[in-house]
Amino acid sequence: MNPKSINHRFKDILCLRGLQFFGRHGTETWEKKTGRRFIVDLELTADFTRAAQGDRLEDALDYRVVYSRAKHVVEAESHDLIERVAWRLLTEMFRTFPVAEVRVRVSKPEAPIGGLNHAVEVEIARTFEEWKETEHAEQTHPQHG
Repeated sequence: MNPKSINHRFKDILCLRGLQFFGRHGTETWEKKTGRRFIVDLELTADFTRAAQGDRLEDALDYRVVYSRAKHVVEAESHDLIERVAWRLLTEMFRTFPVAEVRVRVSKPEAPIGGLNHAVEVEIARTFEEWKETEHAEQTHPQHG
């Protein structure tokens, strides 16, 4: 796909569901040390007209590359919150691909919440403009805790 142009008229969506990675994210010391499984869903919105009409990989979002970038974020980085993991995935997708919108869901199976659970999940969705505005605001006015 042409990284110089993002067409916002079309709502074509590439979905990668149930991506499983081993990461070291969490607020518990053992989570950082031992690590655990995380499940990621990604939706990338772009214009797939050229890829659909021309049947050429260079005109498409290569989902092998999408997977590789997601794997790198989840497995090579370490964060306390799954909200941060989701934001990093969102940022990586916008920085790597010419997409108009990204939706990310990060699932933490059997999260340590004091009781049985299937998973705790967080979902973040932004348009490119919303993300760019938020990234700019964070860089110019960092929050201090």
